[in-house]
Amino acid sequence: MPTELPSLTGLRWLAALGVFGFHVVVVQYFGGAGAQVVGTVFGAGSSCVALFFVLSGFVITWGSDHASVGRFWLRRIARLWPLHLVGVVLALVVAATTVPGIRTTDPVGELADVFLVSTWHDAWWQAGNPVSWSLACEAFFALVFPLLYAGLRRCATPVVTGVAVLALLVTFAAPALSAHLPGHPSSYSSPLMRLPEFVLGVACALLVRDRGWAGPPLVLGVPAAVLGYLASAGTLPVPLPAGANPTAIAVAGYALLVCALARTDVRGHRSVLASRPFQELGRLSFAFYLVHLLVIASVSSPWPDGHPQIAWLPATLLALTSLTIALALAAVLHHAVEVPARRWILGLVGGRRASGARRSESPVRGATGD
Repeated sequence: MPTELPSLTGLRWLAALGVFGFHVVVVQYFGGAGAQVVGTVFGAGSSCVALFFVLSGFVITWGSDHASVGRFWLRRIARLWPLHLVGVVLALVVAATTVPGIRTTDPVGELADVFLVSTWHDAWWQAGNPVSWSLACEAFFALVFPLLYAGLRRCATPVVTGVAVLALLVTFAAPALSAHLPGHPSSYSSPLMRLPEFVLGVACALLVRDRGWAGPPLVLGVPAAVLGYLASAGTLPVPLPAGANPTAIAVAGYALLVCALARTDVRGHRSVLASRPFQELGRLSFAFYLVHLLVIASVSSPWPDGHPQIAWLPATLLALTSLTIALALAAVLHHAVEVPARRWILGLVGGRRASGARRSESPVRGATGD
């Protein structure tokens, strides 16, 4: 079974674009009828963060090998932290210049964001770089993944299926559950409350990779994701019990889409998301995600309160300008920071390991125990 799933790399870009569109709506680039249209299209864009969480669980599980727990954690640190630190610095610059509204007044909250623990305290959930709360969730997922993976991979198929169903049910009930937990953690930003979305991705990957489930075809996966997205936005009315999380409908659709795209790649078929443009954009998606809101807010800062609310044509040009700037900045950060920093961190430890292996192979050093 192939280890690379290029369609899921392309899907990362669609998720990032959905969040970008949502923040254009939140910052109110569009006024009048344009605001209604864009709100209809991107109003559920925040659910694309859930898509990132499902994707993360699926992809990490799919590529899991027999590396040690320490090695796994090092990979996640190398993947997340260098670019996150740059994002925090950029957020500090933006807060001191163009967008003072995102300034973090509590230095402890700022420090908590640096170490990706800020979302464990609701008052700090957007401390530092406002979007890095989701990275704090990812850091927690990485912390618990080795134990989660070790347990689930030994379970029978019905148990793994049951875990996937349970994770989805908990996602539906998250707002009601959070109200009964100590401290009443936010059902939106708490790592604990978002963990089921990651667990769903882990379980789906095990079912497709190891348990013989082919996954749904794209003709089912794509409509499921689209309908789930529209339902979570309220565009497609779906009756839900009081206190239920409407985003969970999108999460169910996203999980089916991820499995369908994996099925497509495993069978050697080519989806549009596996094309070269989507691959390039998918590789930039992490850096783009970290900087996009800073760019959106900075570009709109000359308007009163930072909310342009202008006609659809100039608002579209403004949004495209923000998209272009964010993509350009993401490309610079990806090639100048993300990739070299990850290689340096992994190479540093890998080099030490290789050096130790060479020393142990030496008859003289081996005899002396060095």
